[in-house]
Amino acid sequence: MKKSLHTDQIINKILLNLPVSSLLRFRSVCKSWRSLINEPAFIDAHLKKMEFVSNHLRLFQIVYQLYPNEGLRSWCYAGGPCDELIHPGFPVTYTKQCTFELLGSCNGLICYITKFLHGKEEINLWNPSMRKNRVLPNSKFSPERQRHAPNYGFGSDGCGDHRMIKITYIDDRLKNEKKQWSEVEIYSLNHDSWKKIGDFFPSQYYYVRGDTVFFNGCIHWLTQREYGKIRPRRLPIVSFDVANEAFREYWLPNPTEREANCISSLNGSLSVCAKSTSAVDNSVLNIEVWLMKEYGVEESWTKLYVTRMDEELSGPIIPLRVLDHDGEAIVYINKNVFLYDHENEEFEDFGIWANGIGVPYVTNYMESLVWVEPIIVESTTPIGQNVATIENIEIESNTKLVNSTSKKVTKQDGNCIIL
Repeated sequence: MKKSLHTDQIINKILLNLPVSSLLRFRSVCKSWRSLINEPAFIDAHLKKMEFVSNHLRLFQIVYQLYPNEGLRSWCYAGGPCDELIHPGFPVTYTKQCTFELLGSCNGLICYITKFLHGKEEINLWNPSMRKNRVLPNSKFSPERQRHAPNYGFGSDGCGDHRMIKITYIDDRLKNEKKQWSEVEIYSLNHDSWKKIGDFFPSQYYYVRGDTVFFNGCIHWLTQREYGKIRPRRLPIVSFDVANEAFREYWLPNPTEREANCISSLNGSLSVCAKSTSAVDNSVLNIEVWLMKEYGVEESWTKLYVTRMDEELSGPIIPLRVLDHDGEAIVYINKNVFLYDHENEEFEDFGIWANGIGVPYVTNYMESLVWVEPIIVESTTPIGQNVATIENIEIESNTKLVNSTSKKVTKQDGNCIIL
């Protein structure tokens, strides 16, 4: 007897409300379930469900590296330090010393760079809920003279493709002339390739900083003055429209008095954390949280609150992220991570001693089925031997294949072990 349409609709509705871990198991129940769960329309619908759940529960994760010879540590919370929810884990255990730089997150995907000794770097994509990790191809563009390290951003074009942007700042000295320019490149996850869009970065007087937020279809960065340049009167937020491939600048509130440290999304608006000196004691630094109530309108910046520093806490304070809905600030003080509850004016300790490499990275946590496998391109060598190219790694066609369903395979490339 054939299943009725009503039964299929019930199954679809039930599956849409399940977590990713259950859906990954249920793909093995039958061919029809596997086909349904792998459909782009189902993945998009499930993503919208998970986005609502993530915002409702205020899910976020803190990612950091404690030692240079281990992978990333990731902890996910719902609401606050007392509500530990899940430890997503990390799928790659590195056998050589390396450090990580988190580039951005979007739709449950996290993009980061692995930096090995002797200058080797790998761009990685990670889905914590699916426990999948892959290496992305590096850009072929590498000029000899750069003013400083490139900057990256990661986001979605809203039409099913995820893209990474790379901004390279170039300094070419020709005789007595000094030529400075920037090269902007975009990597498409669906096409698994890079393309150049040219010198479209809006200024030579500043560059973007590492922390980003993807919001309203755009990647947003804070900016920093170029070394040796005359200090501009104002430093803006720079946004990049992923779909239209265009930059735009938004000026920060009261720039002469405050230094913005982190950028976030809050209640459907753009927000920043900025340091300011106390009106009572100039040696005391406070954290102000500002909200751009109308996106793109600089006059709509509104101050939400100012932190009151705890006398028992000492050391430099670094804002990491403002959480959605309630607007609590996650801050980094003296190698520890705290949540600032502005309603009760209290700092809550996460119990994370992040005395490791760099500053912890904080992002919203959302379960997601979004994933794109690398494109395999077959070519022919001069002697007629077929070669399959995967992420710039050549694999000979006469290599013996192992049935992955009957035997667990561990691949090792000298730098890491993928389980």
